[in-house]
Amino acid sequence: MIFRPWVYCDNLEVYRIEKECFKEPWTQQMICDTFLSDNFLGYVAEHEGKVIGYLALTYCLDEAEINLVAVTHKYRRQKVAETLFLTMFDVLKEKCVNKVFLEVRRNNHSAKALYEKLGFEYISVREKYYSGVEDALIMCKHL
Repeated sequence: MIFRPWVYCDNLEVYRIEKECFKEPWTQQMICDTFLSDNFLGYVAEHEGKVIGYLALTYCLDEAEINLVAVTHKYRRQKVAETLFLTMFDVLKEKCVNKVFLEVRRNNHSAKALYEKLGFEYISVREKYYSGVEDALIMCKHL
């Protein structure tokens, strides 16, 4: 398994994983638009030539926001997401980013456990953020 910077040709595989993993996936257009942003930073995990996970964020000055993160079902619980985050933290430190934000569904217990393990702390709630039904928990990590 290798971890490498996300390149444009990864967008289609990212979209495939988005559809596999989420009820409300980002569209291909949203993924491409974010990728083309001046402040985009992304990494993918690849196994046998195929993207199996990804992490993308946008950053400005000393803050970053995680936009996308997912790992295909087959490769979960193998530290793929954790390694993507740790890789990204190193890159962000080089860019003098010292705060990273993300949001997570209130009932996504496995993701919350990972984020807590990585040092993210809860700072706020966006009530009924997802489809007007489910809360989003806002988390922050200081690098």
